[in-house]
Amino acid sequence: MSGHNESDTTKHRLKTLSADPNWNEYIIPERAIGVTGALIVIVVSVLFYPEEIIRFGSELDQGYISALQSIAPEIGLIFLLVVVHECIHYAVAVAEGKKPQFGLKVRKTVGLPLEINPYVIALKQRISRNENILVLIAPLILINSLAVGVLLLPMPNKVSYYAELVFVVNTIGSIQDIYNVIRLLGFPKTTEFVNFVDDEVRTFYTTQSE
Repeated sequence: MSGHNESDTTKHRLKTLSADPNWNEYIIPERAIGVTGALIVIVVSVLFYPEEIIRFGSELDQGYISALQSIAPEIGLIFLLVVVHECIHYAVAVAEGKKPQFGLKVRKTVGLPLEINPYVIALKQRISRNENILVLIAPLILINSLAVGVLLLPMPNKVSYYAELVFVVNTIGSIQDIYNVIRLLGFPKTTEFVNFVDDEVRTFYTTQSE
């Protein structure tokens, strides 16, 4: 983003927030959520996918390329899942009359040299509490419902395996969405939110009189 755009964004943020003294910044404990997600991944992998871990470990003895090839279908499915997940966020926001955009957040995190998180955000637009909740929870409900539907049908073991993987990965990937939904449910229904990007995404909220 250019300095000119950042300056315009800052001016717009200051103008919006100064118009209402009741704006407060909405802070998300992203580090704690990231660590929690990493721990859940480890626990779930050990408890539910021990055979896959052993298979990956044995392939790792043959080299990294061989190991990655052994889980290529899983990697491809997870990549596709991430794309669909974010597109659902985007589609619901558009359906609500917003003008969302895609973004990528890159940061260092526990256990990884870099963590790359795609996201969808509507900038400089007032968003109600309920609109926010719907955008956040939609991918979890839609994708997991589809995965459960497949699991309930008589399917080949491989299909059931991938449906289960979709359910697990989508749920773990929705941890921050779930956190925000639970938190937003504690806000009054008249609460409105607005997002800005300076050097990073910042969210502010205010509660309107009923």
